Formats: sequence, structure tokens, C-alpha cells
Amino acid sequence: MSLTDIWVELRSLFGWYLNPTFLRHLIWKLAEIILVILLAKGAIIVGNKIINRIFSLQAGLIVMEKKLASTLEVLIKSLVTYGIYFLAAIAILEIIEIRIINTEDIKQFGGAILKAVGILIVSRVVLRFGGVVIDHIFQRPQNKEFFLEERRAQTLAKLLKSVLSYLIYFVAGVMVMETFGVRTSSVLATAGIAGLAVGFGAQNLVRDIITGFFIIFEDQFAVGEYVSTAGVTGVVEEMGLRTTKIREWTGQLHIIPNGEITRVTNYNRGKMLALITVSIAYEEDIDQAIEVLRQACEKAYQEVPGIAEVPIVQGVIELGASEVVIRVIAATVPGEQWSVERELRKRLKQALDQAGIEIPYPRRVIIQQTQDENKAGESKAAREGSL
Repeated sequence: MSLTDIWVELRSLFGWYLNPTFLRHLIWKLAEIILVILLAKGAIIVGNKIINRIFSLQAGLIVMEKKLASTLEVLIKSLVTYGIYFLAAIAILEIIEIRIINTEDIKQFGGAILKAVGILIVSRVVLRFGGVVIDHIFQRPQNKEFFLEERRAQTLAKLLKSVLSYLIYFVAGVMVMETFGVRTSSVLATAGIAGLAVGFGAQNLVRDIITGFFIIFEDQFAVGEYVSTAGVTGVVEEMGLRTTKIREWTGQLHIIPNGEITRVTNYNRGKMLALITVSIAYEEDIDQAIEVLRQACEKAYQEVPGIAEVPIVQGVIELGASEVVIRVIAATVPGEQWSVERELRKRLKQALDQAGIEIPYPRRVIIQQTQDENKAGESKAAREGSL
């Protein structure tokens, strides 16, 4: 087959596509598509610049938090971008004479989409605004007296944000489904039945979470405090809505479900008392001993940072078998009562030693005898027995 025959065959197959009229039509369509794409790109750029300009003019906006403004800016930019892309895609399909939906369908579907997008935007704005309000409430300086523990305030704020987000998203989801013609009554009924089933199946979990919420809300204890609860005594390391972690002084870490916390003894609330008892011998002057202890307590108050008030020497509280017992109490900073007891006990002992006042203690007297002394004693006992 010659080249002429091949050319004739190609013209017979692709003659229509090589027709000048068709080529002009094709070039025109491609030009229209390129124009639509360029217009879409230009519209996106211009729209983003306008949005940036609007949000940069603080005087033209209502006073709002920066986080809320940035979120609104991102949401509006996304909406404009995707909206322009959607319109460009519809225009390109119209140019190449492909109609996947008619005009009425476009109107209905477009209206539903716009409503759904509006609902989502409003829900995000409300959620963000609610989060800002919650943060503002828990960070206000005048409310520090109500929220003394920073971690407690953060936990409550996080909990309220979670509840608010779930509530808003649920309502927004129901409204979006109604927008697209979905019957929400059956969905709500199903959700209610599922909620009841989960509630019955997870009673302990629900109890733990509710108890944890009230523990945090009522400020029963906080992280770092020394407490006794559920048979465990130690320092609170972590608090959650479901569990509380307490570490004993020996190092064991106990993870306690909040539902088991029914009674709490907190050793860090208010001033604590350090209790020390000192014993002196019966031969010593009681008034002198009390005066020595009082002077040592005043000096300790000035030097030991954990003591909140001058320790009080209460006086004699017991007459023992071989000692007179004197009690000393000291108000301390929360959590420092044990270290204050140790320090005061050492200082009081040193003060009594310097004053020459004896602290009684058990003594054992050992008497050693030689062998001759033993024999003499035995013979003497024998003579006395014979008499």
C-alpha cells in the first residue's frame, strides 16, 4: 500500500474531525473551557483578597475574639472556593453539552446545599463562640476565688466544651437531614432507644462519669493534694471524669473508679495541725521545761517556713509510769504538717538537752559478781537458812 492510499484511508476515517468547521468549533469550546477555568481562578483570588481585607479591618467588625475571627475567615474562604469550583464544573459540562442534571434539579439541589452549608457554618460559629465564652468565664481574674485550682478549671472548661459540641453537632445533623428530605422522627426514635440500651449496659461507666463531674465541680480535692479515700491514702496525681489516680508514699499507684469514691479525707484544705508530745523526768522542773519549749517554738516559727502560727505549748497532758508528757501543737501550711512535726521534734529535743532537762528512757542495770563473791553469798544464805 502506497502513501497515497494511506492518506486516502485516513481522510475517510477522520475526515469529519479534520473538517475546518469542526476544528473551529472544537477550538472555540476549548477556549471557553480555558476562559471558565481562568475566571474561576481569578474569582477565587479576588474573593480571598476581599475576605482578607474585610477581616483586617477591625474597625468595621464587631469586637470578637481572634480565634473566632480566624475560624470565620477560614470557613468563608473554603465556602467561596468550593462554590466557585462547583459553578465552574457546571459551566464546563454545559459547554461540552453534557447535562447531568436539569435546571430544576440544580435549583433544588443547590438550595439544599446552600441551606446545609449555612447550617454547618452557623453551628461552627456558635460552637466557636461558645468555646470562647467558656474560656473567658474560666479565665476571668475576678472569678479566681471560685476556681482556685487551674487544672480543675481546665477540666470543667473542657467538659463543657465537649457537651456543647456534641449538642450543637447533633442539632445541626438533624437540621441538615431535614433539609435533604430525610424523616428525622425515626432517626430520633432510634437514637433514643440506642441511648437507653447503652445507659443500661454501662451503668457503672455512667456512675463513674457523673461522680467524677461532681468531684471536680464541688472541688472535693485537686491534683497534688494528700487525701484518703476508697481505702487508699496518698497524693492525687491525676483526675479524670472516670478515674482518679492516687500514689502512696511507698510508690504504689492506685487507679480508682470515681464511682467508688464515697468519702474523702483531704489533708490539704485549711491549716493543718502538727502534734508533738515531749516527755520529761519526774525530777525535772515542769515550769522550766515548758518555758524552754515555748522559746524553742517561737524560734522555730521564725525559721521554719511551713509553720503558719507560733506553736502552742499546751502543758502537761499525761503522767506516765516514769515520765511527764507535755503536748505541743503547731498550725502549718497545708501538706507540711508531717515535715513540721519532724523539725519541731528535733528542735525541742535539742532545746531540752541544752537546758539540761532529762528526757526519760528505759534503762537496764547490769551487776557483775566475782566467783568468790558468789561463794560468799551462797554460804551466807545457807547460814541464814539454818538459823
